[in-house]
Amino acid sequence: MARHFGRIARLAAAALCAAIAFALIAAAGLPDLGIVLSLQQGGVPTLQGKTLDGTPFSVAAWHGKPIILNFWASWCAPCRDELPALQKLHQAGVQVVGVNVGEPPVLAATFAAAYGVTFPNLSDADYYWLRVFRVRTLPTTFFIAADGRVREVVNGGMSAAELAAKAAELAKR
Repeated sequence: MARHFGRIARLAAAALCAAIAFALIAAAGLPDLGIVLSLQQGGVPTLQGKTLDGTPFSVAAWHGKPIILNFWASWCAPCRDELPALQKLHQAGVQVVGVNVGEPPVLAATFAAAYGVTFPNLSDADYYWLRVFRVRTLPTTFFIAADGRVREVVNGGMSAAELAAKAAELAKR
C-alpha cells in the first residue's frame, strides 16, 4: 500500500510541476487570444511595433490596401534571395512590410541596409509576432487583400517571378 501511495504522490508532484511550467510559459508573453482568433478567422491582427531604426509603425495606416507581409532573418538564405524582389515590388508601389525574427535590431538594420531595403521592417527579437502569425519556417510570406483578409500564405522562398505574380493577383482582389 505504501508503494501505491508513493506512485500517486509522484504523479501528483509531476502534475503540479507541469501546471506551474504551463503558467510560467503563459505568463512569458503568449499572444493575446483576440489577436490569434482574428488570424484564425482570416483577418490580420494590427501588426505594430518599432521598425529596425526604432520608428513606431502600425500596418493600420495601410488599411484598405493590399499588403505583402514577409517574415525573415539575415541567416536565412532563401530570405536573402527574396529581399531584392520584395524591394522591387515596394519600389513599384506595392505595400511591403518585413518582420525580422529573433535578431537584434542593429544587426537586422545593418543587414537590410546592405541589401538596399527601404520598405518598413519591424523588429521581432522576442518572437512575439512569429507566434501570433504562427510562422513555422523562414521565410514565410502573407498576402493580405485590401479587405484585411489573408488570401495566401507561402512557407519558404519564392522566385522574383512568383512574388510578382502573387502581388499582381493580390492587387486584383
